[in-house]
Formats: sequence, C-alpha cells, structure tokens
Amino acid sequence: MEMKNYNFITLEKRGKTCILKLNRPEKKNAMSEAMRAEIIDALETLKDEKKIRAVILYGGEDFFCAGFDRDEVQAMLGGENWNQFIESSSLFHRTFLEFPKLLIAVVNGYALAGGFDLAILCHLRLASGSAVFGHPEIGFGACPLFFPYMALVGRGKALELTLNTSTKDTFINAEEAYRLNIVNKIIESENVLDEALKIAKKINKSPEFAVEQLLQVSNSFFNRYDAFETEMNTIVEKMKKMLNI
Repeated sequence: MEMKNYNFITLEKRGKTCILKLNRPEKKNAMSEAMRAEIIDALETLKDEKKIRAVILYGGEDFFCAGFDRDEVQAMLGGENWNQFIESSSLFHRTFLEFPKLLIAVVNGYALAGGFDLAILCHLRLASGSAVFGHPEIGFGACPLFFPYMALVGRGKALELTLNTSTKDTFINAEEAYRLNIVNKIIESENVLDEALKIAKKINKSPEFAVEQLLQVSNSFFNRYDAFETEMNTIVEKMKKMLNI
C-alpha cells in the first residue's frame, strides 16, 4: 500500500495497522476544515484497503488535539459559508461513526473540545498520565456534542462532562477518565503508542469477519443519527444566535 501525502496529517503503516498522526503542531492540532477533509479522505481510503485492519489516531508526544479551529469556525459561521461548515462537520463525525475497522485513540496531553470528541468516537482510548480532557468551548458559548458521552457514561455524568469541564481547574485527568471508563488504559507516555500497536496487532490476529461484526454491533448501539442530527442542528442555531447571524 502506497500512503498518500497530506499537509496536516501523516500516515504510517505498521503491519496491518496504520498510524494516522495529526500534524498541525503550531495550532496544537486544532482541526481546520482542510485538516478534517484530509482525515475524512484518509479514513475513506483506509476503509477500502484490505491490508489494513486497524487505525491508530495519534496527536504526538505533547498533545492530542485542541478541537476545531476556533478562529475558522467563528469566521465561517459569521459569513455566508456556515452551511458548508455544518455539512463538513456532519460528514466528519459520520465518517467516524460509520468506520468499519478498529479505531484506537492514543492521547498525550490535551484532548479538548472537538479533540475530546475525536477520542470518544474511537472504539478504544489509551492515554498517558499527562492526558487531560475537557470542553472549554462551553465557556465561550459553543455547545459540545452530547450524545456520544451519554452512550458511554450515562445522562447525568455526560451532562457533567459537557457542562462542567470548561476551565483548567475542572478538566479531568487520565485517572478520572479511566475511572469513568472513558479511557481503557493508562500507559507511560513513552510507551503508549507502542501499547496501542500491541493491542491492535493482537486484535488483528482474530478472524476479520468476527472483529468487523462486533464493531458493527457496537457502532449500531453507539450510532443514533436522529439524535446526532438534532444535536448538530441545535448547536448551529445556538452559535448563530451567539454570533448575531
């Protein structure tokens, strides 16, 4: 398999696993529309690549992802292209919800806002002790996603995670994320990517049809399009009011 070259992500094949590394360090991997489009393209390509059984999302040693690019989102919603933002955002989330192969998030440092969502949308999450999770966007009037968290931790705790993790003193650390079953394992920072590769390699040894069937069942439980679309529409309307559009 010949890996494509991208501007904001890199792909590295390790056996039957592909490492998709977020590569916008000057913005702490904040995801612009162009970066999200590259991630979508990569996952669509990997979905059809028979030699790849698993994908690891990795932000690097210092941080995972700071979420969507705030300046770009505000500029887009404040102009004539807000529909484009909604469509691209919806497609981005759907790509993860429908991805048929194993997705593992490897989290060092900050996973905030849409970066937190990105980790949640993966099937498994490994974190180092430096990992920090939160939704600061609620503090400046943007509504976080809700349903994926409710599916994992229940309504009450999901509300707490989305309403009350907006500042550094309320962000949750790796230990709390593990206690809440948001994180599957806590690993030493220098070993967390290797551990994810080991887990993927072990799972890849199982028959492909069995793994895909289990992931499909998991996705069917996790994937509630009506709830997701309603949530996205509500978020958009609130942001438009906030920005006086």
